[in-house]
Formats: sequence, structure tokens, C-alpha cells
Amino acid sequence: MGGSADNPGRQFAAAWQAATAALGQWRKQVTAATAEAMDKLDPAARAAVQAAVQAARSALAGNWGSSSCQCPCATAHPADTGVCDGNAILTRRLGGVDMQLCAPCAVAQGVAEMPG
Repeated sequence: MGGSADNPGRQFAAAWQAATAALGQWRKQVTAATAEAMDKLDPAARAAVQAAVQAARSALAGNWGSSSCQCPCATAHPADTGVCDGNAILTRRLGGVDMQLCAPCAVAQGVAEMPG
């Protein structure tokens, strides 16, 4: 009788197993949805946050009025790595922060933000 399907212990174990499987599937779906949402974040918003961090670091390091490019290349134009020439020629306002850009980074950011 211990092996019977009417055994409450076996019924509980089966229910627990089903609940665990359902929670595992739900976790996978939430993880996938979260990853997809993170991938869709506006690159300009990420660049603005990175620019603010870069500006704060520059200010703390005493790099006031520096003429070097401050572009956060890895987030602002990740498809165009290595284009930065380091010589700022213009200032762009991102997220309330003025960021100095070299010509290649300015062009790369503009192309990266163009609607596909």
C-alpha cells in the first residue's frame, strides 16, 4: 500500500516536483525577458550616464578644460571601437553634461543613433 498513488506523501512529492518545474520555467522566462529589455535600452541614454561618470572622474582628477576626447566609446558607439583620435573638436550635451568629442567619435555616435 506504500506504493499506491493514493499515498499523501507521494502526492505531495509529485505536487512539489510540478511546482519546482513550473518555477524553473518561470525563472527562465523572466531572465530572458529581462535580458531582452536591457538590450533594448536606448544607447544614447547609456552614453549619457557614461558621460556623466566620465565627467565626474575628469573633475575629480583635475582635468578641467582638457582638449582630449571624453567619449565613452564602449557604450556610445560599440560597433566602431578604435576610431577615437583623442583630439576633441566639439562639445555635445548628453544628459545635462557637456562632453568633448573628437571628430571620429562624433560621427560614430551620430551614425549609431540614426534610426535603422
